[in-house]
Amino acid sequence: MESNYVKNLSNVSKKDTLEIGGKAGNLGEMINSKLPVPKGYVLVADAYRIFVSYNKIDKKIEKLLIDVEENNEIIEKTSDSIKALFNQGEIPEDLITEIDKLYDNFENTKLAVRSSATLEDSIETSFAGQYDSFLNIKDKEQLYNCIKRCWSSLWNIEGLSYRLKNNISNDNLDIGVIIQEFIPGEKSGVVFTSNPINNRRDQMLINSSWGLGEAIVSGKVTPDLWVIEKKNYNILEEEIASKEFMTAQKENGVELKSVATENTKEPSLLKSELIRLLEFCRKIEEYFGYPQDIEWINYKNNFYFVQSRPITTLFPKLESDNNDKEIKIYVNFLLLDKVIHEPLTPIGVDIWKTFLTKIIPFDVKSAAGRLFVDVTEISRLERWWNRLRNNPYDMDPITTKTILEVLERERNLIRKQRKPFVTLIPTLMKFLNPSFLKFIFSSIPKAAYGKFLSPEKLVDKVHNYGEKQISLLEQKSRKLQTLEERIKFIEKESVVVYYYLPLKILYHVIDSITYLDKAKKIINENFETEFDLHKIEKSLPNNVTTEMGIRLLKIAKILDESNEKPTRNNPEIKNFLKEYGHRAYLEIDPGIPRWSEEPEYIINLIKSYIKDKSYNEKIDKFYNNKKEAEEIIEDICFSFNEKGLYKESKKLQKILNKYRKLFGIREFPKFMMVKGVKIFREVLLDIGKELKDNGRLDNKEDVFFIDIADIRSEKKLNKVALDNRKRYNEELKRKSVPRVVTSTGETFFHSKNIKNSSGNLGIPISAGVYEGQVRILESPKESYKLKNGDILVAKSTNPTWTPLFLEIGGLITEMGGPMSHGSVVAREYGIPAVSGISDATTKYKDGQLIRINGETGEVELINV
Repeated sequence: MESNYVKNLSNVSKKDTLEIGGKAGNLGEMINSKLPVPKGYVLVADAYRIFVSYNKIDKKIEKLLIDVEENNEIIEKTSDSIKALFNQGEIPEDLITEIDKLYDNFENTKLAVRSSATLEDSIETSFAGQYDSFLNIKDKEQLYNCIKRCWSSLWNIEGLSYRLKNNISNDNLDIGVIIQEFIPGEKSGVVFTSNPINNRRDQMLINSSWGLGEAIVSGKVTPDLWVIEKKNYNILEEEIASKEFMTAQKENGVELKSVATENTKEPSLLKSELIRLLEFCRKIEEYFGYPQDIEWINYKNNFYFVQSRPITTLFPKLESDNNDKEIKIYVNFLLLDKVIHEPLTPIGVDIWKTFLTKIIPFDVKSAAGRLFVDVTEISRLERWWNRLRNNPYDMDPITTKTILEVLERERNLIRKQRKPFVTLIPTLMKFLNPSFLKFIFSSIPKAAYGKFLSPEKLVDKVHNYGEKQISLLEQKSRKLQTLEERIKFIEKESVVVYYYLPLKILYHVIDSITYLDKAKKIINENFETEFDLHKIEKSLPNNVTTEMGIRLLKIAKILDESNEKPTRNNPEIKNFLKEYGHRAYLEIDPGIPRWSEEPEYIINLIKSYIKDKSYNEKIDKFYNNKKEAEEIIEDICFSFNEKGLYKESKKLQKILNKYRKLFGIREFPKFMMVKGVKIFREVLLDIGKELKDNGRLDNKEDVFFIDIADIRSEKKLNKVALDNRKRYNEELKRKSVPRVVTSTGETFFHSKNIKNSSGNLGIPISAGVYEGQVRILESPKESYKLKNGDILVAKSTNPTWTPLFLEIGGLITEMGGPMSHGSVVAREYGIPAVSGISDATTKYKDGQLIRINGETGEVELINV
C-alpha cells in the first residue's frame, strides 16, 4: 500500500531523504540491494508538517524559540514545552486513515516505530541517538502515540542543543517515521566497518550482546567486543564482557531484565556468526561506498539490519598509490612546521602541495584541507632519533615524538619493505636542479654575514633584501595578462615565497639561534650561581610582531587622548594597515582575507585597549622589560669582571647584545613571506574575476575554493566551488586533527609517552608562575571574550594572536614548542606559558581558576 503520506520502504532510496529522512532512505537502499531488512513503511515528513499545521503548533514553537539560548536549563524547559504540544495534539482524520491502512497491512501486529529525521545519518551531520524509537507496539492507539512521540523527539533536549551548538537552523524542520515489523532479537549489536577508535579502514569493530540493542545504546550493558581484520577475518582483539542485563520484549514494549547466569560470560556470537555478519556488513559498506555504522539483530539464526549510517567521526583517509601493500607514515606538515591545525582553502592546499613537491623528495598528500608528508624514510636514521626527540628548536616537539613512536612501532615491517638506498638516488637527484643549487650556493655567504657584520648593518641588510625581493615579485605580477600567465606565475613563484625567500632572510641571522645557549655555556663554566637569563628574552628589538603590538597600543593611546573612535578611515589606522595590512588569521593561505580587506579585528582590538585604559601600563611594561634585560646583561658582565674574567665578560657581552639585536629578526622571514602570499591573493582574485565574467564562477572570491586543475579545465565551476566551500567550513569546525597518519588510515593525535596521570603537565615554554581565570578562544576573532589578565587557552597561536598577548596573564596551547611563534612572543612579553597540554581547549572551562608554571610545565586547578 502507498499513498501521499505512506511509502513502502522497498520503493524508496537515498534520493528521497528530504521526504522520508536519512534512516528510511538507507533502509530502502539496503532492501533494494537484497539485504535482510524487516518489512516496513515510512510515514513521510509531510505528515509531520500536516500535524503541526493542523494543531497550530508551528506558531507556538516560534514563540518558544525566541528566547532560547545555549543554556541547559532553558533548553530543557523549552524542549518539554514543545513536546507537550505534540502530546496534546490530534492526528488529522485523513492521516489516521492512512496509518490504519498501513497497520492492517502487517500480518504480525508487533511493530517497531523509529524516527527518521531529514538531517539524520548524512556524512556531514550525525544526529545519532537524538531521536526516539519504540519497540513491540501491539495496537493502533499505541501506534498513534508512538508516531506523535517520534515527531516530538525532533525537539528533544539533545537535538535542540546540538542544533544551537552547531548553528543549524530550527526553521523548516521535519521528520519521517518508520513503521516496521518488530524482530524480537535474541542478540543484537553494532558493527563499524572501519575501526572508529584508531581510524583504520582495514579493521572492523563489532559490539554484541544478548537481547535487543537498546541496552547497548543506553549504556546499560557492556557488550562483547571484537576487532577483526577486514581482509581475512583474523580476530585482532576479543573482549567477552560480563553481560548481566539485556533488553527483552514484554507484554507491551520492552524492559531491562537479567541475563541467565550461564550466559553472562559466554560469547554472544560464535566465530561462524561473526564471519556471516561481517560478510553482510562488507556488502553494505561496498554498496554505500563509505564506512558504515550498522545496527543488526539476530533472531532464529538469521541476521536483520535495522539501520546503517556513515561513520562521521573518521578522519579522511589519504589517497593510496601503493594499493596498501606497504605501510607508509605521514606527518601533518603544517602542524609540525608552523603549528597550524586549521585547514587550508582548496587553492591554498594546491599551492602548498605544488611548492612542497619541488623541495621534498617524498610523497605529499592532502586530506581534510591538511597536508601530509611521507616520513617513512626517516626510519633509516635510527641513530639520530634521540637527537630529533630532544631537538630544542623543534616547532612542535609532541609531533616529532609521535612520529618516532609510530616508526618504532612499525620498525620491523618498515625494514622488511625497505628498498636499497641506491633506489632512492634518482628521486633525490631530481631535487638537485639549477634553482635549488643556486639557492644553496647563494645562501652560504648570507649565513656568514652574522659573523662579520655589525648587528645594525645586518638588520638593515635583512630588511633591504626582503623588501627588494617583494618589490621584484610585485613588478612581475603587474605584467601578467592571461589566465595561464597568472597560473604559471603562482606555480613558479610559490617555491620562492614559501621557501627560498624566508630561508634566505633567516640565513642572515641563523647564528643568533645559538647565542643564548653559548652564553649559558660560558656562565655555567665559570659560575655556580644561576642568572635570570629568561629576562634577556623579553622585549627584543627588531621583532616585527611585537612592534606591531606596541604600535596598536600607541594608536589606542592617541585616539583615546584625542577622544576619537577607531575607524578604518582614521589616518593612524590607515597607516597601520599600510604596513601590516597584508597579515591575516591563517595568513600563509592566500584564500584568507587580509586585514586590509577586513580590518574589523584590528579596530575591535584598539577599542578593547581604549575601553580598559591599560595601554600606558602595557607600553611601560614593554619598555621596562627592555631596560631590565639590558641591566641583566650589565650585571652578568659585572660579575665576570669582579672575578677577573675580563675576556669572558667581553665575549659574553658581545654574544648577549647580538642575541638581543638579532634574534627578533626570526619573525621577519614570515612577515615577508606573507607579503608574497598577499600578492598571490591579488593575482588569484584577478583570475576569479575573469572566471566570474565568463560565467564559470558566481563570485570572484570563489576562486579560493577550486584548484589550479579546475581553473585550467575550462569547465563551469560554480557547483564545485559551492561544494568545496561547504566542506571547508565543516573542516573549520573539526575539534582535533591527527599529528601522524598511516597508509592504513590509522591516526595518532598525541604522543603516548608524555602524558602524566592528570594530563596537566606540558612543555614549559616561557618562565614564570601566574594564577588567573581560563579563557578559551577558537580564533583571534573571539578576542571580545578576553578580559585583562585572563589565561588564554588555545589550540595554537600565530602572529595574528600576538596583539591579544598584551591583554593576557598566561598562555596554554595544545600544540607548539619552545621555538614556535607563541612561545617566542610570550617570552618577549614576559608571559608564563605552557604548550603541549592535550585537549586543553576541552579539558578546561571558561572562568576556571588555574595556576600555570612556565618553568616546570605544570598547570594546576585551584579550588575556591
